[in-house]
Amino acid sequence: MGQANRLKFDRLKPMPKGKYDMAFATDGEALYLIGGSGYRKDLSKHIYTYYAKYDKWLKLRTEFTLEPQKMSTAVYYAPENRIYLFGGIGEFEPERSATRFVEFLIPDITYIDTKTKRAGTIGTTQHEGANVAAATWKGKIYLFGGAIGHTDPERGLGYLDAMHEFDPRNGSWRTLPPMPQPKETQGCIINNVLYTFGGYNGASINDILTFDLRDMKWEIKGRLPRPVSGHVVVAWKQYAILVGDRRQTNYLAIYNTETAEIKEFKTNIKGHSRGACVIKDKLYVFGGLLYTEKNSTREALFELDLGFLNQGGL
Repeated sequence: MGQANRLKFDRLKPMPKGKYDMAFATDGEALYLIGGSGYRKDLSKHIYTYYAKYDKWLKLRTEFTLEPQKMSTAVYYAPENRIYLFGGIGEFEPERSATRFVEFLIPDITYIDTKTKRAGTIGTTQHEGANVAAATWKGKIYLFGGAIGHTDPERGLGYLDAMHEFDPRNGSWRTLPPMPQPKETQGCIINNVLYTFGGYNGASINDILTFDLRDMKWEIKGRLPRPVSGHVVVAWKQYAILVGDRRQTNYLAIYNTETAEIKEFKTNIKGHSRGACVIKDKLYVFGGLLYTEKNSTREALFELDLGFLNQGGL
């Protein structure tokens, strides 16, 4: 990457605790941070909200007790003003764990009502796994990829190529054409097309895939300049923004879906397995794991105004 391609984020009020591998989503007003792993790999059952307007964190109080978890996936579902939570790894309990998995994969679908602040469960997921990716389009939730852990050490992690469509309004599931290869990945939906970027299936990947939600077909759209994993993908207007990488932890890339151009940047923040979201034309990046002598978790929260993209950025 050229030295000129640098982006400086502003530092905001940090998270209450350092976390990584947490679930996160925004309703456009507040950020919801759910579960995650701490420094000693302890799993969290807490839900925190961050209100960008006031730069303030609050702990969400609810009668529902969340399963302590990490590597779960959250997505905001606007028709019901709810955040839905899928998959993830819970605390190991032999009587609850499937015999072919090392960890306990959480089967329940949890919801958080962003208006009433109530939470609960509505059934079980048909897309069971950890680090599953999710996006919404026209009243449906799409889940794709992820990983499961086998008890057979020679098999190690099993990566998923599955893709499912879920309609929260009636609880229906539909199996869609699988991804071209099994992997953990991240993606977003822009103009009726799902874009996925890179991922991991034993090694980092650099492909850009598209899935047209009208004709239900996968296509290899192109390649990233480098393999990426441990990243987050968020959408803003016609741009897909990739934040972080397991090796190049201060990495950020922006892909223009209209021109298929991609531009890479270095940032002033480091860490992987972070969270990221867009609220009112600003990109927020938070948490993560920074490999140091202490293998420390991050509680920092950063903000970047995306207005520069309106000035001919890509």
